[in-house]
Amino acid sequence: MKKQKPVRFISALTIVFACLPILAFTTPNNPADPPQDGKGYFITLKDFTNEEVKGLGFTLAKDMKISINAVGGGNKNSWKEFWDGKYKSNDMFAGGWIIDAETRNVVWEMSMSNTSGREDERSCQDEINLPKGSYEVYFAAYGYSSSAGMNYYSINIDRRTGKTNSGKFVDKFLGWFDEDYKDMYTEFMEKAKDVWGILLSVPKSEQSSITTFNAPKKKNTIVFAATGIGDGAFVKKQLSVNRDVTVNIYALGEGRGKNEVFDYGWITNIATRERVWEMRYSNTDFAGGASKNVYFKGDVRLSKGTYELSFVTDDSHSREDWNSKPPYDPFNYGITITAQSENEKSAIAVADYTTEKKNIVVQLVRARDDDFLQAGFSLKEEARLHVYALGEGHVGGNELADYGWIINAKTREQVWEMTMRNTVHAGGASKNRLADEFIILPKGDYLVFYQTDDSHAYNDWNDDKPYDAESYGITISGVGDNFSPKSVVPFVESESENVLVQMIRVRDDKHVRQRFTLDKASKVRVYAIGEGVGNSMADYAWIENTKNGDVVWEMTYRTTTHAGGAKKNRLFDRFVLLDKGEYEVHFQTDDSHAFNDWNDDPPSDRTHWGVTIYKE
Repeated sequence: MKKQKPVRFISALTIVFACLPILAFTTPNNPADPPQDGKGYFITLKDFTNEEVKGLGFTLAKDMKISINAVGGGNKNSWKEFWDGKYKSNDMFAGGWIIDAETRNVVWEMSMSNTSGREDERSCQDEINLPKGSYEVYFAAYGYSSSAGMNYYSINIDRRTGKTNSGKFVDKFLGWFDEDYKDMYTEFMEKAKDVWGILLSVPKSEQSSITTFNAPKKKNTIVFAATGIGDGAFVKKQLSVNRDVTVNIYALGEGRGKNEVFDYGWITNIATRERVWEMRYSNTDFAGGASKNVYFKGDVRLSKGTYELSFVTDDSHSREDWNSKPPYDPFNYGITITAQSENEKSAIAVADYTTEKKNIVVQLVRARDDDFLQAGFSLKEEARLHVYALGEGHVGGNELADYGWIINAKTREQVWEMTMRNTVHAGGASKNRLADEFIILPKGDYLVFYQTDDSHAYNDWNDDKPYDAESYGITISGVGDNFSPKSVVPFVESESENVLVQMIRVRDDKHVRQRFTLDKASKVRVYAIGEGVGNSMADYAWIENTKNGDVVWEMTYRTTTHAGGAKKNRLFDRFVLLDKGEYEVHFQTDDSHAFNDWNDDPPSDRTHWGVTIYKE
């Protein structure tokens, strides 16, 4: 997901709003101060020099009152709201919270309303009553946040690079007003090391009723967990289920409206390629922190069989480096699958799953803008094939911009096509689409095609890329115990014995012609692709009898069908009866929209723009 463009209005605003009254700030209490009134600290989360988030669990043997002493950072809402006298809460860019270790729900959180002091030293002294049970306390210091006008901005502090991820324009803009902006990383780390943090305390007499544990708390019935996942991860496991079971899935990731998810998981039935479960924006809930943090929690029924479990993350916002506020359950970022009992857990075996594709028949991947890729293969016997294709489309639309298809090389019949109907979301932007299915093809020769439009393709994405960007294109591989690699050989398209005339790949402003002779009355197959709008044709074919000049066949709009791509692409594919004699075939194009110079989407079989005459 795209990193938020940061803006931090600090001393810049003191110039712009010099006429505002001076605010009185209270001096915060440092969490390192010694406990008062005989209380003892049982949890101390301090020094965020090397870690953005720290957490620790604790168990209360009885109901208890917990004292909280914390210092963090946060902002009020925009200056417009400040000017209007509205004081609403805003994010804490450094702050703590407590969750219930069993339910994972928040029981207390540091906010603007329960803290006081200046922006980068908001102090909190609070007391909460917690019932007997287990809890986890966290404190995060990921960066700065601020509001300006009607917009919200954040500045990410990236400990991996020792820099702020704020963008050159913002750096330059703020540099005009604030000479200290360039030292923001240093300032932040000073606060993170010596000022910010959270301490929990109880009377010393109560400390024996508290025990601590490493967060997050884990259950004994966990089947598999991939948590604490970083950027650019692709987790894939094989689940072998020996009887029907119900599992609970708890997954935290990243998403936003329009049903876009960037860090998410799914489960695929290997035998059918059906997704039996998928984490979508529409079936998730808010996970706390930044609005893009989401989680799925629910039961999923798995029938006896074998499954692929996948979880992917994009190139930003993970436990490796949160570019905005992390979720309430940050250490569980990823996916956890839990069985209902130890007995049900024993019914599921987890193994590594190789992402390497085997028995590849055709692979046209890493497709770039304006690509047209083609490859052929011959099957010596019927085969079951796995089609895996990534492309571009739009949810709610009917057409794809980047897609693949397969045709029978002999008949030119389309035997498989990637459409919106047979694709699912491929991660990243909602327009990224994935076809992942099995097909069965009989013995024969086949051609595989893949085409892209002029934007959003491999290595030049105009929106968030799909999770498996390296496979952008189409891959076909053999599957099943009966598949033999020896049954497949490469196929190169060439003029076959039954072709009488072939004039294809015709360009703009061309009139091509070719003769053929029939020694007896025969049916011929005419396969022609051209351009037509309404009732007239712009690029079309016709056949003349050379003896008398009569037109014995003509390609018209009424006798053609849609050829794929733009609506004006027209296809004629029928048999025509011709008497014995000599004939001349013509194909004519106008000044636009022809082979390799399309002004709209090309047809599915673009290489055959023109006309081919086959013997019956």
